[in-house]
Amino acid sequence: MRILEGFKVIDVTAWAFVPAAGGVLAHWGANVIKVESPGGPDPMRTLGGTLEPGGAAHMFKHYSRGKRSIAIDLSTGDGRELVYRLAADADVFLTSYLAPTRRKLGIDVEDIRRINPKIIYARGSGHGPKGPDADRPGYDGLSWWYRGSLGQTCMDLNNLDWPANMVGHGDGMSGMTLAGGICAALLHRERTGEPVLVDVSLMGTAVWFNGNALLPAQFNPMQRHPGPAERPAPPPGAPAGLISAVRTVYQTRDYRFINLLFLTDDDRDFADFARRIGRDELAADPRFRHRPERQANSDALFAILEAEFAARDFAEWKQLLAEARGAWAPVQTPEEVYDDPQTIANGFLRNVSDSTGGGLMLSAPPVMFDEEAGNPPRAPDFAEHTDEILGELGYDAAAIARYRAARTVV
Repeated sequence: MRILEGFKVIDVTAWAFVPAAGGVLAHWGANVIKVESPGGPDPMRTLGGTLEPGGAAHMFKHYSRGKRSIAIDLSTGDGRELVYRLAADADVFLTSYLAPTRRKLGIDVEDIRRINPKIIYARGSGHGPKGPDADRPGYDGLSWWYRGSLGQTCMDLNNLDWPANMVGHGDGMSGMTLAGGICAALLHRERTGEPVLVDVSLMGTAVWFNGNALLPAQFNPMQRHPGPAERPAPPPGAPAGLISAVRTVYQTRDYRFINLLFLTDDDRDFADFARRIGRDELAADPRFRHRPERQANSDALFAILEAEFAARDFAEWKQLLAEARGAWAPVQTPEEVYDDPQTIANGFLRNVSDSTGGGLMLSAPPVMFDEEAGNPPRAPDFAEHTDEILGELGYDAAAIARYRAARTVV
């Protein structure tokens, strides 16, 4: 059904999560115009290194279904003017670019609203629009599975020795969530004339989807993890199907896990990482100096890094990599999500009082409107609103009493 026919969406996105939202909107009938760079198409087009028949890898075809494509250089004045012309009569501006890039390209909220004050501006991110890591890169494996605690929860529930991860799971869920938030914003604008800013993050949706594991975690902040004598040794050698030594999971000394996900594998990211761990010589090693060499020698690099990660505890690694250039994430437990600075800054978990005055931390819905998700309302007590609801239907107190006496209602 083309229920969004007539709505125009400008899609300035890359990779999977936010493009998936545009794909859903296009599937529902919106006119979605995907803007890519002439010199750098969406990396999802060539995921795996080559173009498949039809001009894109299969995952691109999944996430960008139904869109129309144009290549515009947004770093030029003429390119920006073209995007402004596209946005002038659009209903939605959708982007996955983080704030520094949006400002640099002149496509931040204020820039687009200056052209079209009524446009719905929608952003997707790894860790939410607030907090110290708001402008850090985030991906499905990092922000959804690992920092959001789903990987550790699956590992614990299934007695696995290694964190769980299913590629694209968080991207698809979060993309659908963002598409739903955009539709809610369009409905709000239709009724009130007011455009809102829409935000969804991979980490925020992970906290929502893992809510049933996070709820009991608030009462068990000291969950026990295996000690050094109990922890299983990592599998010998590089893991089967290793793609890259800087795109995999490592075990720390205290049987915790860190995920490196240098998807672009920038030489500067690797040099920064080598410096932070005190191994500058790795960035100068001819086997690892540039991306092609690192790729060709992944097993050798993995063996070196495996030993490095095994020499330090989880907490030390988090501190060491806190400001690293490359994308990474700790594999967190539900308990640790409560104290995560991104959880606190974005309000992913909020205190809700019940009818007795007791408190409970609940995950907020992962869509933020004007950077606010709102405090979750409490769940109703059984039959708490019977009189109120029947009164709204026109029944007076006597009629409600008769229904109650007959046990038709409670």
